[in-house]
Amino acid sequence: MSALLEVKNLKTYFYNKKKELPIIDGIDFEVNKGETVALVGESGSGKSMTALSIMRLLPSPGGKIVEGQILFDGQDLVQLSEEQMFKVRGNEISMIFQEPMTSLNPVLTIGEQLTEVLRYHKKMGKKAARERAVELLKLVGFGRAERILDDYPHRLSGGMRQRVMIAMAMSCNPKLLIADEPTTALDVTIQAQILELMQKVSEKFDSSIILITHDLGVVAELAERVIVMYAGQIQEEASVNELFNNPLHPYTAGLLAAVPSIEGGAKRLYSIPGNVPSPENYPAGCRFAPRCAQATEACFQTLPELKEIEPGHKVRCHLYQEGEQQ
Repeated sequence: MSALLEVKNLKTYFYNKKKELPIIDGIDFEVNKGETVALVGESGSGKSMTALSIMRLLPSPGGKIVEGQILFDGQDLVQLSEEQMFKVRGNEISMIFQEPMTSLNPVLTIGEQLTEVLRYHKKMGKKAARERAVELLKLVGFGRAERILDDYPHRLSGGMRQRVMIAMAMSCNPKLLIADEPTTALDVTIQAQILELMQKVSEKFDSSIILITHDLGVVAELAERVIVMYAGQIQEEASVNELFNNPLHPYTAGLLAAVPSIEGGAKRLYSIPGNVPSPENYPAGCRFAPRCAQATEACFQTLPELKEIEPGHKVRCHLYQEGEQQ
């Protein structure tokens, strides 16, 4: 498989009152053509900031990529001008945001917002763009697509707005779709429909997906490979089956243990003690050490490297460093 996206030693810092805060701290990963990769971890792990770094949509002033490469089809996105990046966004790389109500413009109709993308990137005329917009809305499950075009976002339910966002994201047949918590605000039935829809649409257009979520049920449903993030770093990376059946990092094991089981009865749910540290207070050694039941003295002193333990299975943990494997 050839890599569509290669992120190399990416460091994204925020500058606040002359403080340098490492939000993303040297991450490396790839997304192959046609592959779905999930980024998982608690809030504050750096998942969304990774996506915003790839899209070059970091909050300004304050957010800045200070080091590393983001190679997309061999082209380094970090080096592109804003004008060049504008042509990539929405055309070759699209993003579905967490809350569609804040992503859609409340004073423009659905049709105006959908056709704007097509007219800018595909240079379509008004009529052709409108016809294509109707096709896209039908593709994402709207029976009366023509009527939806003239509606405003507030007239649609959360699930319908999310469908519109998917139609908009896929309008230019992007090579890469980034979905940031695409089902968070939706009920379980609609969640399942949206996931199925994303899968169907990505297969139709042969798009790769980066799925950002804290919901491991969603990961099992949609992803082929999983990257576990914590405090701005990658802690573990493996195929879905390998990660679920053989989690190596104590943090990954904790995330999996916190998933409710239908066979669990009335047993109290497990939760990992403590919270993700803020970038101002990252520990000196392993960033998970203060919350880890298996932490040793070494964990509090030195930061472990991300190492490949088995083919395709990487972990950042002193339990698996050379000479320390247990």
